Amino acid sequence: MPQFYVEGLFVTKLAVRKKRKKGLLSPGAVEPYARTIWTNSPKEAIQIATDELQGGEWTEGPKVIQTTEEQRMRFIGAPELPGFSVPPPKKQKR
Repeated sequence: MPQFYVEGLFVTKLAVRKKRKKGLLSPGAVEPYARTIWTNSPKEAIQIATDELQGGEWTEGPKVIQTTEEQRMRFIGAPELPGFSVPPPKKQKR
């Protein structure tokens, strides 16, 4: 079973109710969503992610990808934070 990374932005159930009453959506109500989901297809991954919102609604996304954020950042050559990189192995003297 492959793993899919689902990303997007959503608003909570409470924010959806407020939006319907007042017609406005506060910027603080939008939350990021990023999870790894093991399923057989991307459609199943989106369905599971939508179910996890528990009444919330997507504002942007969901986007399904098969590479992690770490892999994408390494691919584009983004700088790493100090202390997180693996030091090269030391050569042993013989």
